[in-house]
Amino acid sequence: MDAQPTPDGPHGGKLNDELDGGRTPSNRSVAVVIAAHDEASRIALTVITARRLPGVDLVVVVDTGSTDSTARVAEDSGAEVLRLGARADRTEALLRGVARVTALEAMEGTEGLEGVGTDAAKTGVAGSGRSGPRHLLFLQPDVMSGAAEAVRLLEPVQAGEADAVLARAGSAAPEAGAAARRARRGIERATGFSAGSPIAAELCLTRDAFTAAEPLSGGAGATAGLIIDLMRHGFRVVEVPVDWSHRPRRGGLRARLREFGQWREVGRTLSVHR
Repeated sequence: MDAQPTPDGPHGGKLNDELDGGRTPSNRSVAVVIAAHDEASRIALTVITARRLPGVDLVVVVDTGSTDSTARVAEDSGAEVLRLGARADRTEALLRGVARVTALEAMEGTEGLEGVGTDAAKTGVAGSGRSGPRHLLFLQPDVMSGAAEAVRLLEPVQAGEADAVLARAGSAAPEAGAAARRARRGIERATGFSAGSPIAAELCLTRDAFTAAEPLSGGAGATAGLIIDLMRHGFRVVEVPVDWSHRPRRGGLRARLREFGQWREVGRTLSVHR
């Protein structure tokens, strides 16, 4: 299957108003997964806003060893919270979050199903009112009310028009650093797809697409590896603009070292996706 053009992107074209390839809209629910560390002052508004998104019926926050009240605030805001005892890589945290979603779906599927076959229970569908495992929406913990913009990521997936939708930062976003530029070049060489925000962590995808992309790369190269894997497997990947912002990163030596670390992580991912 050919790669789909990015809406308003360098390849031209927009998402077709009609469903692509005879795909039908999905009535599957959406699970939001958020990895958070010391985000007590921001996580409540992010969770509350995410819970109001159309189709969202589950928000899982993975607390990666926070030293503040992130876990308690997230729980009080309506999230299912998974507490990790120590600081974890974001990719690992998200994988743990998806595993929690899967476990909850299995429990939903077995409620009141005495005598029902195990295949039905494994899908998490029977008895839950859903047509299959939830779609997945990954968000950063600091977008707060900007999480409402994630509807732009959800709609193409829910309409059956895309298998994975990436967030492209708006015009007010900081200029792309060396890691992002390296990721963009690598993705374009591998697939022909020009990603505007190739190391951004926000995206929505179907469960089939997520499964096809496993095992995910770690660190800053995770999104680049996911894009390459999905497009090589024929999944439809698009990118849409969003209008949200993250808290400013500190500058100085620490920021330069972080950028260098991300640049290396992207390089390791691209080296195994040639």
